[in-house]
Amino acid sequence: MPNKEVALRKRQQIDSSKRTMFIVVAVVALVSGIALVVSFFLVQQILFHGKVISAKQSTLDTIKSNIAVVDDLKNNVRVLDTNTALNSVRTSEESSALQVILDALPAESNADALGASLQIRFAGEVSGLKVDSLVVTPTDIENSSSNSADLDSNTSSIGFTMSVSGSADMLKEFLTRLERSIRVIEITSVDIRTGSDGLTMNLIGRAYYEPGRNIELGTKVVKP
Repeated sequence: MPNKEVALRKRQQIDSSKRTMFIVVAVVALVSGIALVVSFFLVQQILFHGKVISAKQSTLDTIKSNIAVVDDLKNNVRVLDTNTALNSVRTSEESSALQVILDALPAESNADALGASLQIRFAGEVSGLKVDSLVVTPTDIENSSSNSADLDSNTSSIGFTMSVSGSADMLKEFLTRLERSIRVIEITSVDIRTGSDGLTMNLIGRAYYEPGRNIELGTKVVKP
């Protein structure tokens, strides 16, 4: 009888030890799982904050770089404003030399202004020259001749066709005025024919412009 009681107590102790071991293992597994999840979350947060800091540092470097070249930019503008070549082609004494650059490559196509300039400032200044026809139409530089002047591929253009008539000297003077134009004008085709009233010249060309660009501060979203 005593041997049976001893065996029963041993079995109870063994069962109790198994339960205790199971509970300990379960608790350790739970704690390990929680620690693993927390560690993964912390690593994600560390990497995310690293990306944010990197983006901020990049922005700061850009700002510092821009500030560093401000003085050089001011000096270059002052030098351009004293450029004799630019000052020699100013439209008026009141305008600055920098305005010549803006006039050479306007921010808008402005077909009406181009048509008026061709008719009044160029053809109209040649005494006796007659404008027979003038059509101004927007074009795309990518569809234009590959032999265009060395202009940026993003530069846009506006095309025109024009017919004028007059003497040989008149036509020559008209072409000379176009050549001396402040605005960038390219003549792609010239056809001169003799008529009963003199010479008739048909022109196909384009004038270039550079759309204005806006500089503004923006925000950047950094995702984890």
